[in-house]
Amino acid sequence: MSHFPYLKYEIIDTCKRANTNADENLSSVTYLAYDQKDNNKTKYALKIVDLEKLTNLSDFIKDILWYKQLNHYNLMSLRDCFLIDTKLHLVKPYASFGSCADLLCSHPFGIRESLIAHIMWQILQALRYLQDRHTVHRAITSKHIFIYDDGRVLLDHFSHCISMISPYDGKLRRHIHDFTDDLKDEILYLAPEIIFQNADGYNFKSDVYSLGMVACELANGSNTYVDMPFGNLSVI
Repeated sequence: MSHFPYLKYEIIDTCKRANTNADENLSSVTYLAYDQKDNNKTKYALKIVDLEKLTNLSDFIKDILWYKQLNHYNLMSLRDCFLIDTKLHLVKPYASFGSCADLLCSHPFGIRESLIAHIMWQILQALRYLQDRHTVHRAITSKHIFIYDDGRVLLDHFSHCISMISPYDGKLRRHIHDFTDDLKDEILYLAPEIIFQNADGYNFKSDVYSLGMVACELANGSNTYVDMPFGNLSVI
């Protein structure tokens, strides 16, 4: 057990997660910690991000802004957020079973259907909440869905979220056409209409497609397109 004297959180151990990207591994580390003032010693995930090593600071800013706007039983919450020197500290509830990607590391041939149904139903509640608020998540993957010891399932990672409400005239759009380079990290889960980037655009239905890809991954143990060459994904 280690302790940072400038923190009110006691560090217990380092948290390791599956399928984190290279930039995230270089710029941040996540610890298992608890609030020193909490007699129950409730565990939290304390992520410390070195801002000087980040290649895209805007993603973290977007993430934090969306945390402040969203509030649902099946969406990840941000308990605390503070800056010490160049280190950004994010405190979230600790998921003892990890993400769905972590779960597949110990179940390489997939998990049972009843558990998949449990995960899907809860994430659908989160998607319904987002749709009611005219928001598309755009990053539904196995590594962004977390499972807690009380059976609750939470969707995380909001830096790719986008509103269906136009920032120019405030009107609700039927389709959007925004595509950022960062979305390529989630390309195995993206709906074809997002990958195509054509005039038809995309909407909430693209999130349902991504969730379906996660369901297939949980059933089979791997993503459907994991062995497909990157260039071939554009013709799906």
